[in-house]
Amino acid sequence: MSATARRRGAVGSSPARRWAHGPQGPQVFAVEDTSAQLTWRDLGPDPVVVEVPAADVRIEVPGGPGPGAPVVPGLPPGGHLDVAVRAGERRWALDVTTLRRLPGPERCRFATLSDLHLAERTFGYWGTIQEAGVHRVAATERAAEAALAEALAWGAQAVVVKGDLTAHGAPEDWEAVARVLRTCPVPVLAAPGNHDASRSVHATDPHEQLHALGVLSASPVAHLDLPGIRLVVADTTRHGSNRGRLRHVADRVLADVAAAPAAYLALHHQLLPLPVPTYWPPGIGSHVATPFLRRLAEANPATLVSSGHTHRHRRRQVGPIATTEVGSPKDYPGTWAGYVVHDAGIRQVVRRVARPDVLAWTERTATAAFGLWQHWSPGRLEDRCFQHLWPRDPDGRRSP
Repeated sequence: MSATARRRGAVGSSPARRWAHGPQGPQVFAVEDTSAQLTWRDLGPDPVVVEVPAADVRIEVPGGPGPGAPVVPGLPPGGHLDVAVRAGERRWALDVTTLRRLPGPERCRFATLSDLHLAERTFGYWGTIQEAGVHRVAATERAAEAALAEALAWGAQAVVVKGDLTAHGAPEDWEAVARVLRTCPVPVLAAPGNHDASRSVHATDPHEQLHALGVLSASPVAHLDLPGIRLVVADTTRHGSNRGRLRHVADRVLADVAAAPAAYLALHHQLLPLPVPTYWPPGIGSHVATPFLRRLAEANPATLVSSGHTHRHRRRQVGPIATTEVGSPKDYPGTWAGYVVHDAGIRQVVRRVARPDVLAWTERTATAAFGLWQHWSPGRLEDRCFQHLWPRDPDGRRSP
């Protein structure tokens, strides 16, 4: 079950201008069963009107230059819809296919954040991308606050943070983490990342810091049970290294997953399809990851695995196990992920953080890697938004 969207065309806009710095016109960034999120870089000063005639839906977004990322609600599940976007005299037509509704009642919702890098004030390999003007609160902190607020408004009953909460693990970094997470009204689980396990002389123990905040920390493994699913987090860090490890937590993870009706496993480091990394940053090579995924499928095939670390969006299927990589709120495209659980399966949706000042910053970071970051990080719509049915035996029951 995948999500599809096709941008059919625009009237009154220059193709050369649209693609000089990525697409200028509206695009479909996210879909669920009853909603879609549109995004654009700049549609000019006029108010933007979005209409879906087949669903009798019309929304208006205030005008002004700069990016937008509105959510269009009230769409039919599994619908193939024509979406009309108007800004002044310009028109765009989009095709949107919403996800089908999963069978049975919704059991729960939870959200994930990855790679917050709190207290960091630059982006790019050399740190050359900086926010214009003077801001008392760093863009990374504002992005994390906005992502968390949006996830809670969406209905998340728990939040999982998949590592790199801090820039360097220093006390002032953890003070920023405290400002973001301390008042969160739902349970928070977290696994440290390589930035939290930094070699910096100023770094502090991430597990002690997380425990002090009332966060359920993966030290080395922790879990939280929600209706229909167990959330499992594992610490895959090596002190002072970008690379991940897994063997030291594998047995504990498998035991936790096996005891659940279905499971969501959150790691910081991605599970690689090859023994050596073919892109940066390095994760966990296939000589470790592939045997682990086989054992995971035996322990509980109704499991979804998701990681951070790469700041990009990808999906891969390994036997019955779906694995995903999800990006960061703080750099392009600037995202958080939500998950909806049914007895039959799970839905992932990745949304852009829509707060205007955060959108302005994440659009600025799109120019990283000589402009390639805007193409590398987002991935495909079907990588970001999809439904995964749990495997079932011939009698229609979930496989044990």
